Amino acid sequence: MATALVSAGQSISKLLSFKGLVGTYVQQDIETRLQQEVYKKQIRVREFFTDFDRLRKGWVTEDKFRSALSMINFHFTRDEIEEIIRRYKLNDGLVQYTTFCNKLEEQFLNSEAKAQVFQAPQIFNKDEEDTVKRLMLAIKRKIATKRIFLKQPFQDFDRTACSHITIDQFSRVLNQLGLLPKDQYLQLLIRQYIDNGNPKEVNYVKFCDDVDNVQEMLSGVITGIKHNPKEVHPDDDFIEDKEGLDLISTLFTSKKLTDNINTLEQVLKKIQGDVVMKRIRIREFYKDFDPLRKGLVTESQFARILHLQNIPVTEKEITILLNHYKIDSIPNGQVDYNQFCEDVDKIFTIKGIDKSPQAQVPQIDDTTTLPARRRYLQMTEQEAIQLDELLMKYKQAIQNKRVLLKPVFEDFDKTKQGYITTNQFLRILNQFNLFPDPVSLNLLLKRFVDKANLNEVNYYDFCRIVDQSDEGVAISRSHADAFKNYVKSDNVSQAFIRNDQPNDFEDLMAKLRRIVKEQRQRVAEFLKDFDKLRSGTITVTQLRKGLSMAKILLSDAEFQLILQNFGCKDKLNFVYWKDFTDQVDQVFTTKNLEKVSPSEDVPLMSTQYNYGRVSITERDRQVAEVIKKKFQYFCKATRLDIKQFFQDWDKLGRNKVSPKQFRQTLATVNFILSDEEFQAVVKIYAAEDDGDIRYVQFINDTQPPLEIQTESGASQAYVGVKPKEKEKLQPSVLLEQIKVAVKIKRLRLGDYFKDFDPLRKGLMPTNKFRGVLSQMKIDLDQESLDLLETMYVVPEDPIRVNYAKFIEDVEIVFTKSGLDKDPLMKPPVHVIPTFLDPRDALTSEEEEALHTIMLRLGEVVKKHRILLKPHFQDKVMYVIHILQDKTKSGKITFTRFRSIMDFHKLPLTDDQFRVICKRFAYQGIEFNYVEFDEILKKYENFYQ
Repeated sequence: MATALVSAGQSISKLLSFKGLVGTYVQQDIETRLQQEVYKKQIRVREFFTDFDRLRKGWVTEDKFRSALSMINFHFTRDEIEEIIRRYKLNDGLVQYTTFCNKLEEQFLNSEAKAQVFQAPQIFNKDEEDTVKRLMLAIKRKIATKRIFLKQPFQDFDRTACSHITIDQFSRVLNQLGLLPKDQYLQLLIRQYIDNGNPKEVNYVKFCDDVDNVQEMLSGVITGIKHNPKEVHPDDDFIEDKEGLDLISTLFTSKKLTDNINTLEQVLKKIQGDVVMKRIRIREFYKDFDPLRKGLVTESQFARILHLQNIPVTEKEITILLNHYKIDSIPNGQVDYNQFCEDVDKIFTIKGIDKSPQAQVPQIDDTTTLPARRRYLQMTEQEAIQLDELLMKYKQAIQNKRVLLKPVFEDFDKTKQGYITTNQFLRILNQFNLFPDPVSLNLLLKRFVDKANLNEVNYYDFCRIVDQSDEGVAISRSHADAFKNYVKSDNVSQAFIRNDQPNDFEDLMAKLRRIVKEQRQRVAEFLKDFDKLRSGTITVTQLRKGLSMAKILLSDAEFQLILQNFGCKDKLNFVYWKDFTDQVDQVFTTKNLEKVSPSEDVPLMSTQYNYGRVSITERDRQVAEVIKKKFQYFCKATRLDIKQFFQDWDKLGRNKVSPKQFRQTLATVNFILSDEEFQAVVKIYAAEDDGDIRYVQFINDTQPPLEIQTESGASQAYVGVKPKEKEKLQPSVLLEQIKVAVKIKRLRLGDYFKDFDPLRKGLMPTNKFRGVLSQMKIDLDQESLDLLETMYVVPEDPIRVNYAKFIEDVEIVFTKSGLDKDPLMKPPVHVIPTFLDPRDALTSEEEEALHTIMLRLGEVVKKHRILLKPHFQDKVMYVIHILQDKTKSGKITFTRFRSIMDFHKLPLTDDQFRVICKRFAYQGIEFNYVEFDEILKKYENFYQ
C-alpha cells in the first residue's frame, strides 16, 4: 500500500482529505475486556460468588453464576455469557468460578500479565506499518508548517484528564484542525492509539507526543534571544546616606529610601504595627507547618509564613529575626516561632497577666501602627523648629487667601490614597503663590515624604495642618454628621375596610371577570390546593384565603353574595369552588365547548359593572340638554376651541378626563356649573369602565357649526362636520402622490427593496412590498395599498409585485433609465404640485368684498408691523399658550384663525369671515394660513 502511494504521487494534502468516518472494530477477547474493567474499577470479583457458595467448594450452579455476573455491572451479550459458561462448566452442570476469578485477578499479581492485558491490539502487516509511518510524517509536517498546538483542542473534550477521548471526538478535532485523513488511513491511525482495551477510546496524549514537537518549533525562537549583558546592582535604586539629603535634586528619579531598622526592637514594632492594623492572628499560620505543636519550624518556612501573612519584611529584617530566634547553627535549621509569636502578641496582652493583677498593657492608638504606615526621615531639632515656623506661615497665608487646598490636591488623587507625586505637590503650591525657597522646600518635603520613596508626598497630613475650615463649613459638617445615625422608620400599612356594594350577582361576577382578565389569573390554581381529594368543595375560610392570595380583595357584601350563590346546602360552611371558578373563567372560554356545535354562537360574558351607579333620570336629561345648548352658545359667542384645554389633561390621548379635571377645565374658560348641572353632565358622558368623562363626545354634541353659503345657496359646514365624501382614487393621482413624497424626502427606493431581494429578480411578495413602504414612512391607507399592488402585480404570480417597474416609474422625478445609451436625452423636470387646494369659485361680489378686506388688513398689518404667520405657528391664544400648528402642516381651524385675528385687534364681521374662509378653505374643514399670509404680503406692498 505504501509503495502504491509513492508511485501514485499522492501529496500530503490528498492524504489528509476528509472522506467521512466509519466505526472502528478492535477484536478482543471477553476475558481481556473483563480484566481491564476489573483493574480500572478495582473490583473484587470473588466476593460476588462467595454469597452463592456457602461451603466454599469453588463451584456454583449455572443460574447463580449468571446472577453473579449480572452483579458485576458489566454489559454482556448473550453469546458472551454462553462462551464464559462453556469455558468454565464442569461435566455435572456446575460452573467452576474459582478458576474464572483467578484468571481475572492474575493481573494484580503479575506485572507481565498486566502489560499483556493493557497492550493495544496493534496487529499490522508490512504495508500498513509503512502507511502509518508516512501518515504520521505528513501530519507532523503539516503541524510544523501551520504552527499548530495540538494538545489543547483534545483537552477540551477530556474533562476527567484520563488522556483518552472517544473516536468521534478524536476525528472531530482532526477535522477542525484540517488534519483529518481519508477513511482507510484514519482507521489505521485509530488502531495505533487504542491502548486501554476499549475500542471506542483513543489515547490522544500519546498521539500528541508522537507528532507535536513544540520544542522544535520554539528552538529557533529561544536560540535567537540574547541575554542582556548589562548587570544591574540591586542597591543602585536605594539611598543609604540620608544625612544632608537634598530632595529637590531627586525630583525626576525613582530613588527609594532604605529602612533605618537595625535592631530587633525596631523590627518587632514594625511587625506589631502590621498585625494590629490588619488584625492578624499570627500564631494560626505557624500551626499549619507544625502539626506536632513543637513550637519549631524551619528557616525557610519561617520566612515563607511572614510573606503569607502579607507582612512586608526585607531580607535584612528576616536576618535580624533569625539571629535572635534560631536555635541551631545548621543551614535551614529550626526557628522558635513560639517565642516570636509571644513577643509580637505583647502589643495586645502580656502572657501570665492573670498572675500579676497590677500589670498594665499599653493602650493601642494611632502611634502603634505608625511604624508600619510611615517611614519618616530623621530631622534635627533646629530643622523641626524651622518646619513649625514654615507651617505657621502657610496656615496664615491660606487663612488670608480664604482658600482650601485639599480639594485641589484631590483632583490629582483619583484613587483617594492621600498621596500625590512631588511634581504635582509643587505645581499646586506654585498655583496659589505659596512656593517657598529651596531650603524651606527641602524641609517641607522631608517632613511629608513618608512612604519609603522620594516621589510621593502625603498631602493629607499637610492639609490637616495648614487648611482652616471656615465657620460655615464647620456648621454644615456638624449638620451632616447629625444624620449619620438616623434610622428611617418603616412604613406601617394602615387597615382598610372595603365597603363595595354590588347591585346584583351579575354585577359582582362582571367585576371578578374583569379583574381576572386584566391580571391574566387562573383562580382555580389558588383554590385547588385546599381540595386534596378534588371533591369540588372547600371551606368558606379557605375560599377567602385563596382569593386573597390571588389579590382579589372583596368586601363582606360581595363575599356574602358569593356564599349565597355557591354555598353547599348539605355541608355547613362549605362552598362549591369549582362552580365558582367555572363562572369566573367564562371570560376566557366556555366549559364543555367541544360539545357545542360549531354553528352555534358562544355568548361573550360581560365585564362591565355599575356598583351603585344611579340610573339616568328624565330630569338629568333635561338639565344636560340645557347645559349643552348653553355651552354651544358660549363657544359661538367667545369663539372658543375648548378641545385644546381638555388635551392638556389628556396626556395619553384616551379622549377622557376625570370629573374633577372636566369641571376645572370648564371653570378655566369661565363656564361655571352648579352641582346639579355637573352631576347631570357626568351621568350622561361618564364612561362605563372607569367613570371618566368622555370630553370628545361632549365637544361633538356642543360644538357650533360654521355654515357658509355656497353659490347654489346650500349651506356648507366648515366646523364640526365630516369632510366631503372622498372620490375614488385614480392610479395616476396615487402615483403622483408617491413621487412627491419621494422627492421631498429624497428617498432611494432601491436601497430599501434590495434587502428583500438578494437575487435581484425585481420581484417580491406583496406583504414584504407593504413592509418596505412602511419602512420608507410613505403612509398609505388600505385602499391606496390595494390599488398600488393591482398596478404592479405579476400576472403569472398574483402574490408577487414587480417592484423594479415601480421604482422606474417613481424615480423619474430624479432621472430616467437609459440615459447612458442616449447622451442627448434630457430627463423631464418634475415640478412638485402645491399642497394647497384649488381655489373655490367666488362670485364677482365676493371677489370685490375679499379685495376690500385684504386691502384693509394689508394696510393695518403694514402700519403696525404685525407678523401673523408666527402667531399661526406659535402658542398664542387668550393669553393661555396652546400649540397652534404643531405638525407644521400649514392649516389651522377656522375658529382659531378668527381668535388670532381678534387677538391682534383685527376683528372681522360674519360676512367678512365667511368670504375669507370660503376663499382659503382646505377640504372644507381647515383654514390655509400659508396661502393667506402670502397673498396678504402682496397687499402690504401696495403701501410701500
